[in-house]
Amino acid sequence: MSVPPIAPSANLKAEEGSHVAPTPSNKRGSCTIIENPLPQNAPGASAAVGHHLENSIPLSIFPIAADKLCICFCGLPGRGKTHISRRLGRYLSFFHAIPLQIYNVSEYRRRKYGALKDAEWFDSNNVEARKAREECNQTAIKDMITFLAGQPNGIAILDSTNPTHERRTNLLRVMNAARVKVMFIEVSNDNEEFLQDQYRTAASTSPDYEGINNTDAELDYRRKVDKFKTYFEPLDSGANSAVESKWSYIKCDHFIQHFVVHNIKGYLQQKVVHFIMNLRTTCHAFYLSRHGQSEYNDLGRIGGDSGLTQHGINYAKKLAEFVETNVVRDSNGNQVPARLWTSTMRRTKETAQFIQQNKILINGDEFDMGSGSHDNLDHKNIPSDTSSINKSTDSFDSKASESQPVIKFEWTQMRPRAWHHLDELFAGQCDGMTYEEIEERFPDEWVRRSVDKLAYRYPRGESYLDVIARLEPMIIEMERHHEPLLIIAHQGILRIIYAFYMGKSRAEAPYLSIPLNCVVELVPGPFDCKETRHVLYKPAKELAIDGQDEPKNDPPSH
Repeated sequence: MSVPPIAPSANLKAEEGSHVAPTPSNKRGSCTIIENPLPQNAPGASAAVGHHLENSIPLSIFPIAADKLCICFCGLPGRGKTHISRRLGRYLSFFHAIPLQIYNVSEYRRRKYGALKDAEWFDSNNVEARKAREECNQTAIKDMITFLAGQPNGIAILDSTNPTHERRTNLLRVMNAARVKVMFIEVSNDNEEFLQDQYRTAASTSPDYEGINNTDAELDYRRKVDKFKTYFEPLDSGANSAVESKWSYIKCDHFIQHFVVHNIKGYLQQKVVHFIMNLRTTCHAFYLSRHGQSEYNDLGRIGGDSGLTQHGINYAKKLAEFVETNVVRDSNGNQVPARLWTSTMRRTKETAQFIQQNKILINGDEFDMGSGSHDNLDHKNIPSDTSSINKSTDSFDSKASESQPVIKFEWTQMRPRAWHHLDELFAGQCDGMTYEEIEERFPDEWVRRSVDKLAYRYPRGESYLDVIARLEPMIIEMERHHEPLLIIAHQGILRIIYAFYMGKSRAEAPYLSIPLNCVVELVPGPFDCKETRHVLYKPAKELAIDGQDEPKNDPPSH
């Protein structure tokens, strides 16, 4: 006996395009069709403007609330504010889909007054210059208000010194009047080695010193910092503490890993704190490599868990040679601690099989034992007499002295760590098929994918948006380490990581080229990310069409 169809109530009329849902009956293999004139939208649909909604949209990759937030940086020049603000802004906009703009007051100053090569401009006694600086700051604040007023939610980041209580109070007053929450981030660092490197970098890269020799530029930049020191007022200190102690702020000194988190409330603000506390302010290289050619690559199939072909093995050997000369050694040829990550899939592990895992000694005072980054450590507290260690073991030691022995730790170079997060985008029911087979057997799915490749989810599989959500923890892990890192993964995964660091939009990510037999070296900095591509293997005969190559002239893709 069949279950009779459920009649809609009198006040519900079937609408054009209403959803039709199958309902199981008592008879096996049959179903009764009912009308669903008021279907539930996919979670996140209201925020998924421009996306095709035939596939469910995960809410996690869209803004969680209609909040408006101003993040105001403050601190002396050369402490890493611009580096932190740009990395933070990139993280929030890419992984949390939040409309965001960064307002660098120095850029406003340069646009209006040109490059300034004289530290006297920043003297507190220079009345004319002080008035001009304040004018630039107010222009930036007005632009922030205009940006946020045009968004249902968003974040404006003010990248400036904001050195005085008066300037910070004015910002808070203006933002509160616009119903915008304010969070302050004070960046400090008094390590002389770090500051020297910062000053040299500023002298050689800042638009203010274009055409000036580095020695004179660095001298002027130091004078600029000294000028700021005469009137800089730290957050929540001295006479200002009674007022500023009520504000939301985080104070950070990344060199000594010291953070003060004060009056921080809300999901978004906590995400900011989490990222800031895991970020490293020093630049180091990431090396991105796809696995070598797999058996499924050779057959033109996507996904699967196949092993390497002979060409793939040849690439794996070339990759091991590259690691030995480029990843685990600095420019002087000295060994440095380095890391290796793979996915849990067979083809990435086989690509890493020839990479050596030598042991080196590292100084305890140069290793962050509180970071939880102990994957490569074998033993702690190696005695100062290291004669028991094999003589071929390298020692990474820059501070040891007879008068003050340094505790050493044994570190295994390039010990592979496999992450499920790095597994390839899962094609679900299409796993192991060629693109021609998908187009033939699932023509409707093929059309949906061609319409919106970013949000399209394979039947019982994943979308690029799903992968973005699962890669967020990986970015946090990448940011918190300071050693060079090689990631052997898959094109869909590496596209997203590459897009994040290279400033590409999420919509561009599914179309980026990450070819086989090539290592992409990325060095993120405060203003840009330097990219170098190393082609390691060129077969004598061109390889068969990669399973990542699609018909219809679509760029190589999963």
